[in-house]
Amino acid sequence: METLRRSDTFIVSGEGLCSEIDYQVLSLLYQPIIGKSAFTLYMTLMNLMNRQDFISDEYLHSDLESILGLKVSEIEQERFKLEAIGLLDTFFANDAFSYEIKLPLSARNFINDGILGEYLIAAITKTRFKKLLKIFKVKAPNKKQKYNISKAFNEIFPAIDTVENEYEGDLVANKTRTFSRLNNYNFAWRLFSESIDKEIYDVENLTEAVKSKIEQLSYVYSLDELRMAEIFLKSLDDDNMINIELLSKNARSNYTIDPIDPNREEVQTKPIDTDNLVDYFKTISPKDLLSELGDGLVSSADLRHVERLIDEVGLNSGVVNVLLAYIAKTKGANLPSYQYIQKVGMGWKRDKIDSVELALDYIKHLDSSKDRQSKNKSTRPDVKPDWLEDYIRETEGGQ
Repeated sequence: METLRRSDTFIVSGEGLCSEIDYQVLSLLYQPIIGKSAFTLYMTLMNLMNRQDFISDEYLHSDLESILGLKVSEIEQERFKLEAIGLLDTFFANDAFSYEIKLPLSARNFINDGILGEYLIAAITKTRFKKLLKIFKVKAPNKKQKYNISKAFNEIFPAIDTVENEYEGDLVANKTRTFSRLNNYNFAWRLFSESIDKEIYDVENLTEAVKSKIEQLSYVYSLDELRMAEIFLKSLDDDNMINIELLSKNARSNYTIDPIDPNREEVQTKPIDTDNLVDYFKTISPKDLLSELGDGLVSSADLRHVERLIDEVGLNSGVVNVLLAYIAKTKGANLPSYQYIQKVGMGWKRDKIDSVELALDYIKHLDSSKDRQSKNKSTRPDVKPDWLEDYIRETEGGQ
């Protein structure tokens, strides 16, 4: 490809906006290696993105010249540094550039990366390197003397049934978290790509944010790759750019509750392997789980809860399954409002419950605490979760 020109156009997309700690890592750890011009270019591209969908308008490289006070040839050289250090991916198609911003590594990952750590030492000397380490070090608490006895949200506030508030998707939010990956769910991207004409949209240009959303919608609403391809095409705007909000709405509108055929044979559900509950919650789909919790029918509103817990709260999909089963069996058959579920989910997120194993252990802790309070005994309580026994018994009932 020929040299970059002032008249070349570009758009910027990314994973999210930088948090304060991201900015600190960029300025103190990355900047000594890439230099102030590359650092300024990165922050400029970051701030050109729209805060709602993290995609910018189309700009000319002459616009960057004016903002940065650099010639286009210098901008290109600084861009190379960002690409090489993993902060930027550059794509070229249809005579236009597409810059995909990557969020920086955490301080721990940066320092422990052999190459980056060595380059930082070479840039600032080992003495200054040790001074910088003190800024990012966190003193670990003495766990033998300190116990977290804070109450969880659902231990204090009762569940309430309210009309779900309309979700407002156009508010500013600092989405700097990494995208939640799905457990035991393999989306066939090749089949999805082959179902979309490249003349309409080249799937290779999808950002990680959009790809993550497609996987989530497919998983939550049980939409296969071919159906997702149809929904994706319906969600393109007049300029053939994907609209994430429209994509989500179209996916939800395509979910329908299958009517019960009175003549069909009753399917014998597979009994839960009580010795392998971890695998059970990791592999069951949210639709099947909610079907077992209810009367065999799953409302789109309940699936919307699942989508928002994964997408907004950032919970692991298996953790979401445990959370829903726990709330349903402790608060009644019908799920409470999303506001209640969200509060509990955010509490789990703050407690770093990011796996099914941790979720089940956490619930055992809650149950044992309640048991101690009710019995007021000094003997060690049985920590087997009663809610789970009820859930297993009801699920296997009628077989």
